[in-house]
Amino acid sequence: MKTGSSFLGFTFLGLCASIGCAGLIHAQVWQPITVGVGPVSVVTTGSITYAKFNWGLMGCERVDSMGPLIRNGNNFSYNFELERETGVPCPMFVILETTTVPLGALVPGTYTFTITSWSVPIETNTFTVPMPTPILRPIGFGGDGSFQIQLSNGVNNVSYVLQCTTNYMNWTSISTNSVEQQLRDPSPVVPGSRYYRVQILQP
Repeated sequence: MKTGSSFLGFTFLGLCASIGCAGLIHAQVWQPITVGVGPVSVVTTGSITYAKFNWGLMGCERVDSMGPLIRNGNNFSYNFELERETGVPCPMFVILETTTVPLGALVPGTYTFTITSWSVPIETNTFTVPMPTPILRPIGFGGDGSFQIQLSNGVNNVSYVLQCTTNYMNWTSISTNSVEQQLRDPSPVVPGSRYYRVQILQP
């Protein structure tokens, strides 16, 4: 009996050496947890829109996966998965992080950005990309006497109608143009002042 017990003991020690005794003594398991995130803010820099949010990572937690960004029409979703290790003592600390997700160059409109954790929605932000205000810059008179104007800060693939007036009440359409196109008023020489504006013809 004594010899048999000793044999079993050596077998147990050999097993510990191969797979680790801690795995037999403690139930160390990584379990999915729902991530807590701060408010989502949406900013546009240049022509690119970004979604930003804060989150914290505590002791015994790790990031399992982040993303990908999924777009369905004007709706974006971003999956964020954390796990926590159980069966072990956890150090007391919190790491604060900020994640920035590029949404791309968005045309004017209303959108939603939803953060999911293990495919469960936890935070949704609705935001609007405004129509940029067109800017008209005078260039000067051309050799044919026409008045040259530069249109900028508009939206691509949108048609703008150049209009003029002398009294801010009666507007006359002159030409149809696109962004970054040079506009011209072929007959600008009239008594008094002459004012210009553009209107969107086609969204």
